[in-house]
Amino acid sequence: MLPQNSRLLFKAIVGSTCYGLATETSDVDYKSIYLQSNEDILSNNYIPQIDFDKDNVGYELRRFLELVSTGNPNVLELLFLSREFILETSPEYEFLRKNREVFLTKQCYNTYANYAKGQIQKATGLNKKFNWEDKRIERQDVLDFCKIIDRKDGLTMPLKQWLKKNEYKQEQCGLAHIEGFRDCYRVYVDHIKWVNDNHRFTFEDRNYKGIIDENSNEPKKSIIEKYMINNWEGIIYWNRENYSTNCKEYREYQKWLKDRNPHRTATNKEHGQSFDGKNLSHTVRLILTAEEIPTQKTINVKREKERDFLLNIKTGKVDLKEIVSVWSERAEKLKELYDNCCLPEKVDVGFTKELELKIRNNELSNN
Repeated sequence: MLPQNSRLLFKAIVGSTCYGLATETSDVDYKSIYLQSNEDILSNNYIPQIDFDKDNVGYELRRFLELVSTGNPNVLELLFLSREFILETSPEYEFLRKNREVFLTKQCYNTYANYAKGQIQKATGLNKKFNWEDKRIERQDVLDFCKIIDRKDGLTMPLKQWLKKNEYKQEQCGLAHIEGFRDCYRVYVDHIKWVNDNHRFTFEDRNYKGIIDENSNEPKKSIIEKYMINNWEGIIYWNRENYSTNCKEYREYQKWLKDRNPHRTATNKEHGQSFDGKNLSHTVRLILTAEEIPTQKTINVKREKERDFLLNIKTGKVDLKEIVSVWSERAEKLKELYDNCCLPEKVDVGFTKELELKIRNNELSNN
């Protein structure tokens, strides 16, 4: 839903549908431009962007002009869409479309080339999320990131291995932080607690807290009796950074499992080339567009001529490693192309400001 007192200027179908690359499993994506009232802008109720859902995004006029002025590929193409994909239009959008060549500048090199290179990195990433399933189904706990130096033999080993070797349970341990050493602890073991079928002698109450509990995000410290201070059995180091990384990746993976397109995942697994074909297809389309901007001074959004080629990349029916090599070279050649072209360096800031004012003040009828 648009903000109150806002007006829709434009709405269209975007993504694979408008590129001419949609298949039966493709989602339908939408983008729109809306205009908030002057009162909202002046009263700090400005809402620059609305993600209605993962397939539907709206931009307030000012935000749209900011993005289109920098050559943002996903936004710039809205001014070059085929009419068949435009669902809602307005005099304001038509005026922007009429002046669309103003937004084709040398800045498009930075946005298109960097975007394309980013897509290549995504496609070739060794940790691509669709390869995570066999490695990160279960989140690791704090103990998995602890190592211990055994006091008796001086050997270093993973803490879980040490506990198993000595037939200890982590619950019978107590930790004392070593001052001056981050995430380092002396570990003490309560041997009395776990005799007589796990029932503690009534006269003994050390109350060690264990190393972790169910919700621990770091090792737990215990109060160690004075007479036990020198009876530690090892020194533990907890790798805080690696634990945090694992937690972050696990959250990202769970979110990906929830939001992923199962058809895309199945396609990548089917061709088995360790590359994401959709990212590479997107990369090739971006580079093609980037090559045409300085030479043709337009953006060809619909890619019917290249449809079969791009779909073969997407589905892994071609050698994706070769695609990466060839199109990475073409991406590198874009800089020379833009350096030698006659496009303006950037969009005139005064033009966009004047344009925004005219639209907000309803003055386009006078032009």
